[in-house]
Amino acid sequence: MKRSWKITLFCIASIFLNLIATFLVFDTFNIPLFFDTVFTVAIIFYLGLIPGLAVGILFNIVDAVFNYLIQGFFSPTNMLFSLCGAAIVIITWSFARKKEEFKISVSVTLLYLLLISLLSSAASILIGGIIDFIRFSYFDIPDSMAPIKQFTESFMAQKFSLFASCILGQIPISLTDRLLTTFAGYGVYKLWVKIFGPSEEL
Repeated sequence: MKRSWKITLFCIASIFLNLIATFLVFDTFNIPLFFDTVFTVAIIFYLGLIPGLAVGILFNIVDAVFNYLIQGFFSPTNMLFSLCGAAIVIITWSFARKKEEFKISVSVTLLYLLLISLLSSAASILIGGIIDFIRFSYFDIPDSMAPIKQFTESFMAQKFSLFASCILGQIPISLTDRLLTTFAGYGVYKLWVKIFGPSEEL
């Protein structure tokens, strides 16, 4: 029971830390990145698949509620990005569960993290592009709710279709975001191990 409560607290903290990271990067510094999965990646490495899915899926629901409370704009379609979160979690966990292999060498660790970044960005580009195609086709989404909207519009200005623009517009943002958040998330995980000890000790 005690371990369950600790895991729950880690999940709740990770969701809110993701919210803070997103607010700082996108809203405060106006950097067009999502930056909403740093602590999702950390929780996957630290506690595994189920806590990772809880954070990855619930974050987008909590984020939509916070956007309404803070910015006064509620976009239920933002919750669809939970699908991206789930895909990122599953891909990351498929490698993270082999922790012993990350200990072979720094080079192996870097290669694994790079592979996670590339595969999860590919999933994010495809799923996120399809979601944005639906959103931009049927809803009036403000720029503050869509970091990649300007990229999408730039491709549309070059006479690409909306669907192609939504996919292509995801590439620079998702690829950069996944690289940064995957490596940062692994760094947070290593920090948690030093501070709290291995997850088995919770």
